[in-house]
Amino acid sequence: MTEEAVVATIQRLQPELTTHFMHLVQTNHLAHAYLFNGADGTGRQELATVIAMRLFCQHVTAAGLPCGQCPECRRILAGDHPDVVSVIPDGQRIKVDQVRYLKSEFTKSAVEGNQKIFIIDQVDRMTTGAANSLLKFIEEPVGNTVALLLTANKNLILPTILSRTQVVDFLQVAPQAFAQALEKAGVAPSQRYLLATLTESVSAAQELTTDDWLKDAQAKVGQWFSACTQGDERAFVRVQTELLPLALNRDRQGVLLDMLVQVWHDALRQQTGRVASDDLAFPQVATASQQVGQQLSIDQLVNVMTLTLGTRGQLAGNMNFQTILEALTLQILAQVTR
Repeated sequence: MTEEAVVATIQRLQPELTTHFMHLVQTNHLAHAYLFNGADGTGRQELATVIAMRLFCQHVTAAGLPCGQCPECRRILAGDHPDVVSVIPDGQRIKVDQVRYLKSEFTKSAVEGNQKIFIIDQVDRMTTGAANSLLKFIEEPVGNTVALLLTANKNLILPTILSRTQVVDFLQVAPQAFAQALEKAGVAPSQRYLLATLTESVSAAQELTTDDWLKDAQAKVGQWFSACTQGDERAFVRVQTELLPLALNRDRQGVLLDMLVQVWHDALRQQTGRVASDDLAFPQVATASQQVGQQLSIDQLVNVMTLTLGTRGQLAGNMNFQTILEALTLQILAQVTR
């Protein structure tokens, strides 16, 4: 994303927060530690980046925004500024080496000026020990420093950190605005509802549709679902032949598991009546979805939903992805055929 795009995106997603923080920078009233709490797509990363750009920008605009053109702005977006320290999880966790790097940087003064900023995304993925190590910095900051801790769920953050940071809750993206953004981005109507259940970020949605990955995944998950609803044991075979090849990395594995939740959620919603295809995550299997919604009892559907929702926790616990899918399929088949 270009410098101009980052600024434009956060102004669109969180205009009031953007104005507020630009004013804090201008008046030199930034606190030394914030916790940005907001779902993916609400702009928490973009606002953190724009704050960093504004702190170092050489040509602030008349509106009080970073110019996005000067060398400092460009270096920050490229991740090349020595006084902007950014950390994101390496896989499922912020790892020990990353924590050591943070601790080392916490003790150092700014390299090129008198200001230093730390941006730690998905801080909830720190171990308890690593999170506790943040407390020393938060309680005893070295020099003129600011820490921006980012999370999608503040309930996962240690109370000791919550009590020592200023918590900023990000507004959710309006569903209609997101749908319009997807339409403008050229996303097919049959994929828009599904994408809205998977992410609130247009850029993330576009990444999922690259090379027709989402289209292929939507079709393959739908076929697996249809086989499951018919009690067809070939659903188990489809795990290895059709679903596993889609799991290109850990992130895509998580997306696939979320899609399994949504295809069964369609069935649950259709139990009380037909739902318009535009409001289904998997419109191509709407008939099978409605049939199984009427065939199974509410208890059976709730059991299936509970099973699918539990897969995310299994993945986070480093359970083998194929094992997760195969076990889930067998458990669903047992529910459907009983």
